[in-house]
Amino acid sequence: MRGIPQGLTTVALAAAMAGGLAVAFAPAHAQTTGDFVPPEEIENTYRARQQGEQLYRVEKYEESIPYLLFAAERGFKDSQTLLGQIYVQGLGGVKKDVVQGIGWLGVAASGKSDPRTRKLYKQVRESIPKEHDATVETIVEQFVENYDGRRTRVTCQFEASAGRHTKEVRCRFIDEANYPSVKVRGYR
Repeated sequence: MRGIPQGLTTVALAAAMAGGLAVAFAPAHAQTTGDFVPPEEIENTYRARQQGEQLYRVEKYEESIPYLLFAAERGFKDSQTLLGQIYVQGLGGVKKDVVQGIGWLGVAASGKSDPRTRKLYKQVRESIPKEHDATVETIVEQFVENYDGRRTRVTCQFEASAGRHTKEVRCRFIDEANYPSVKVRGYR
């Protein structure tokens, strides 16, 4: 994970908050059939996540955003973390957006999350002056409410990786088991 730039200013946060909390939220709602997420939604999410991560790795940050956003809105913590980094740091010429960045990092650090993500979120929080604590809490609460995966039936668990002794957070759709013919297992 990339570190937080030294001297992160809160000008963007203060400007965003000047007229009150003006963050637009469009919560992802899985296209459900009854109580289940359809297999197409599951496959599309995993493909988008994989594509977004590949673009991020080759530093095509702006191109990665729509793919990462698709998975992040559905509750995938790794995509949320990458989006948070892109926005907080303004990676690859993407306009810095501390509000979006802290929101994505906050939801990624909530619940079962990777210790590195929690550490990154803590670093960003500590770089923001205390007078903005209430605003930051409101932003993070709204992101958690909209994007923690409950609405889209995504759950995250600590699991051991093949060939590794450490555990990492893996997120998946609860409904994967309903579709044995759907090829989703190749995605982590």
